Amino acid sequence: MYPVIPIGPLSLPTAPFIALLAIWLGMGALARTGMRVKMDPDQLWNFGLLALGAGFIVARLWHVVQFWAIYRIEWTLIFSPRPGAFAFWPGLIAAVVGAYAYLIWKRLDPVRVGAALAIGLLVAGGVLEVRAFLTSATIGIPSDLPWALAVFDVTRHPIALYRTLGMLILAGLLFWQGDFTRPGRVVGWAIFGYALLRLLADGFLADAATISGIRVSQLIALAVALGAVLMLSGSAFEEKENQAE
Repeated sequence: MYPVIPIGPLSLPTAPFIALLAIWLGMGALARTGMRVKMDPDQLWNFGLLALGAGFIVARLWHVVQFWAIYRIEWTLIFSPRPGAFAFWPGLIAAVVGAYAYLIWKRLDPVRVGAALAIGLLVAGGVLEVRAFLTSATIGIPSDLPWALAVFDVTRHPIALYRTLGMLILAGLLFWQGDFTRPGRVVGWAIFGYALLRLLADGFLADAATISGIRVSQLIALAVALGAVLMLSGSAFEEKENQAE
């Protein structure tokens, strides 16, 4: 476990530092992919920043209101940057609402934005999995394979690194080989690829919630993968009909 990252005389806290790195790289991938779908990169930067800003502000304020009895006594804690001081779900909802409002305001094509966003999220998610590995937030089952790494004095599958490698490869394949003339299919392949990755990688996840011995995360991944297949097959069928006409 690496709670801090030493850089020369400095020691940076691992979780916040890598989270900021993930946001920066993800936003860069979002903007760069936007050029592949013929969109203004500046508008996509604004789209991402607005969503992040709305999400962080609401997540922080929600946490403050929820635990006002504590913050009323120690009001300086309101400005604490600790990750645990943010309410995830309210923040996520606010980010989605803010992003959707920006789409309407600027009259952007949501499908083309979705294609760019899919690749940006894959890049950001891959970097965040590095954080999960370094902080041991995600650990794998014990293994004696040559690439197994020691976690809490036990060699285990580096499942977070499996996810990182998978997401970055998927993002690269979609960026270089994706058909951006049909952005909806890029979104579908991104969803299918990520679901398939989780279906395979989570088989090595330790201490996972299960139903009848099957990991819940794998069941969800399987359902999402099947939904993505239906989405892709449906769009292919519509294209054939349009060509026939």
